[in-house]
Amino acid sequence: MPDYILCRTDQLVEGRGRPARAGERYLAVFLVDGEVHVLDNQCLHAASPIDGGPVVDGAVRCPWHGWSYDLRTGELLTGFGPRPGLATYPCRLEDGVVQVTIDDPVGN
Repeated sequence: MPDYILCRTDQLVEGRGRPARAGERYLAVFLVDGEVHVLDNQCLHAASPIDGGPVVDGAVRCPWHGWSYDLRTGELLTGFGPRPGLATYPCRLEDGVVQVTIDDPVGN
């Protein structure tokens, strides 16, 4: 399982996302209420990047069409309740950097 360094912690801004790459996988890294969250950076609706979307109540809203995803679980939040959404990745903070281990890298 490969380990990836996504960014330095001092590059994160509270309440905002940052794009990152782990091999061929595009990820979004968010800092919200002092916690770091990592999830796929592609909305399920139109494949737009979500890292630039606003964060409200622990969810990121896609900047293109407004689909919202829970940052902790990746679930798609709908008026009918949560639905399967984006993959999330446990991360580690070591020596001032955000790291993830991905056991199913894209392209392998």
